[in-house]
Amino acid sequence: MNLHPKRRPLWQRVPIVGGLAALRAYQALRLPTSPLPRDLRSIVRNWDPRMFHRLIASGVTQAYIDQPCEFRKPKKIEAKANVTPEHQLSHEQLRSFYERGFVGPLDVFTPEQMRDFKRDLLAIEDSVSRTYGFVTPRDRHFEMPRLWYYMNSPAVTDRIAQLLGPDLLCWRSQVFYKGPGSPAIQWHQASTFMVEDYQDPALFPADRNELFQITAWIAVDDSTTENGCLRFAAGTHDRIRTITFGGKEGFYNAQFSLDFDESKHEIVEVPCRAGQMILFTERCIHGSAPNRTDRHRLAFNLRAIPPSVAVYPGKKYYRSVYNGGKYQLDRWGVATLRGEDRFGLSRTVPVESLERGEPTRVARKAA
Repeated sequence: MNLHPKRRPLWQRVPIVGGLAALRAYQALRLPTSPLPRDLRSIVRNWDPRMFHRLIASGVTQAYIDQPCEFRKPKKIEAKANVTPEHQLSHEQLRSFYERGFVGPLDVFTPEQMRDFKRDLLAIEDSVSRTYGFVTPRDRHFEMPRLWYYMNSPAVTDRIAQLLGPDLLCWRSQVFYKGPGSPAIQWHQASTFMVEDYQDPALFPADRNELFQITAWIAVDDSTTENGCLRFAAGTHDRIRTITFGGKEGFYNAQFSLDFDESKHEIVEVPCRAGQMILFTERCIHGSAPNRTDRHRLAFNLRAIPPSVAVYPGKKYYRSVYNGGKYQLDRWGVATLRGEDRFGLSRTVPVESLERGEPTRVARKAA
């Protein structure tokens, strides 16, 4: 059962509504899930009741974009880790992050470093990932020691640690190549990244309402209004919204519109020079405008979590409805960015393997 967000004819939606109602009743009665087929078992185990209710009430025309949650701001705004003075976020920057959902741009690398690094990123643009076996921009840090070197820089990790705590793991990275004339990336948000598969989340925090993941987005080229810099709807990390199936714009291979009124929010474009970084929570609604220039725009990101968050526990692969299909996880693992992993909840990549670019030595099972 795969609810790819597209508008379906009524004759298809009626039986789906019936099936969803049966699954919700099964969940409410707390019946054993082991007899169910894998896909149905995942839905019963992982769907919040609000996800069932929205789909059923809308006649399968609306859904939550991800697992519902409401952001819980800390009672006291202060850094969660001690860092060197040059990497300290000011109280105003911390307050801005918690109130708006993002902070930046922050200086982390020089334009000269990024100009040289650009050649490496362009060289792998159409190459097959040694981790997944097909062309994908995801997780190239497993085979690119230089990418891992930049991701692991204290200029990056110390800033994240002030928001998530002193111990950090990287669970995913991505290279962004926005070619000349590329279309907009429409408004979207995420919580546990169930948005990709809509059956299993990627992340399993103890409390979804807490801050449990930070994305660091780093410009390799200058990112401008003209070539489609990131833009945010400030303050929209307060909760996960619903989507309406169908729409004029597409998020990768999906067609939907996010249910929020852009006119009622402060929309902030964040241009960055090469080497600058934006930190944000994926719950903050974000996107980017089209690239209206005749030049590409390169960037990369990393996604960090505290070790108390489990990633893909017990899974051999994950599916992305929007991008790339099935990702086998036998060469995937989390990697320590800062501090140490005292929990051992996820398969782990030895940092030494990343420093040597040896993805074949990647994963051991979590304890």
